[in-house]
Amino acid sequence: MSEEPPNQSFPARIGAKLTSLIWRVLTGYGRFKYRYLLPLYRLLHLLPNQRKPDGTMKPSGTLRGARALVSVWNRPMYLDQLRTVTARIAESRGAVIFLPSAGWNIVNTQRTNHLAREFARQGYVAIYDSSNSYDDVSGFKEVASGVFLFRGPDDVLPEIAEPVLWTLTYNFDRRDSYTSPARTVYDWIDDLEVFHFDRSFLERNHKRALKEATLVTSVAARLHAEALSVRPDALYLPNAAEYDHFAGACDPASNDPDLDPKWLGDKPLAGYFGAMAEWFDYDLLEEAARLRDDWNFLLIGPKYDNSLRERGRALLKRPNVRWIGSRDYQQLPAYLRLFDVAMIPFVINDITLATSPLKLFEYFAGAKPVLTTPMPECQMFPEVLIVRTAEEFAAGLDATNNRGRDVRFRERLRELARENSWTTRVELVIRHLDATRAEIKS
Repeated sequence: MSEEPPNQSFPARIGAKLTSLIWRVLTGYGRFKYRYLLPLYRLLHLLPNQRKPDGTMKPSGTLRGARALVSVWNRPMYLDQLRTVTARIAESRGAVIFLPSAGWNIVNTQRTNHLAREFARQGYVAIYDSSNSYDDVSGFKEVASGVFLFRGPDDVLPEIAEPVLWTLTYNFDRRDSYTSPARTVYDWIDDLEVFHFDRSFLERNHKRALKEATLVTSVAARLHAEALSVRPDALYLPNAAEYDHFAGACDPASNDPDLDPKWLGDKPLAGYFGAMAEWFDYDLLEEAARLRDDWNFLLIGPKYDNSLRERGRALLKRPNVRWIGSRDYQQLPAYLRLFDVAMIPFVINDITLATSPLKLFEYFAGAKPVLTTPMPECQMFPEVLIVRTAEEFAAGLDATNNRGRDVRFRERLRELARENSWTTRVELVIRHLDATRAEIKS
């Protein structure tokens, strides 16, 4: 479905263009705000001490104002598009609605993005509620075959009959708007400390979700063990990889102006892609880079918070370290081809003890040997070299690189990636949901 179907009336076409313009302006403002204004405000201590929000029911004032501006004008268009989407659902295996979370058009592709695409590949219509983001959409917009973004009045999506609702800790309360029979998946994806929402709200939502959801899934074994104490039927569902995307043939990234061939030189390369965030161990990697000036270290990913600026300065001053910012998900396999060793140098704390690094399986799919700090989800794989100190990290680079030269070892990594693909994850969820449906009907 395009943004402007050919059978739209003239007012509807004007409305679609107007709302698209509004969301483009907001997106541009959002990027400017997070890149320039917020760092300046923090530097000058101008940010107010605001209470963290209660979930996604009330997005920012800017978003609420924009939605109010366009909702009345475009309501006939929303309902017309809903009929079209409902017809598509009738021809499919059903609808899976992903309640508001991170936006669709973000730099770091998230778990919900992968799941939505995979459900669509397996015959469902996936609807990604963009109400809490700056995605350029008003009404329904098909962004991949069978995947629709949606922004509109809160009473539109609940008109869809018998959907599967994919919920997270901070949006589980939104399921209350869906009065028709709906199966609910509660996907516990992180320690509650990660979420930038009011803690008491998160705890209430989490307690409800464990009790009320049709299916509870947990991303990490530590979370899964806790879930099992309340829900014996909970499902362990770690992150995964889009196998074909990272295993497919492609040339290494060679024309990036931020990667000087003279800097790459003939040194082996240890690489990382992902967020530059508080859980990244800048001190460990800085010391390892100091110890191993015969290696280069490439960092790819957005600044998630202030940690790179506050704690990563010494690391970025190392001549053998380069941070090149974000790169599009479609380009990541080409950068992965450059790596001799793929690394996940995270601090070990409550957050990382309960995380499943999505990049681990993407590294596997690219047949790259992995060096990481002792996160439980990585320690499950004997193929991963675990290090605890900068000295161990520095020494482990050569051992990991030697592993990667073994053809049989590289094939083993790809086998692991195939076993841990989004395809296998969604197939597992579907089997459990189908079993639940059969129990309800019997």
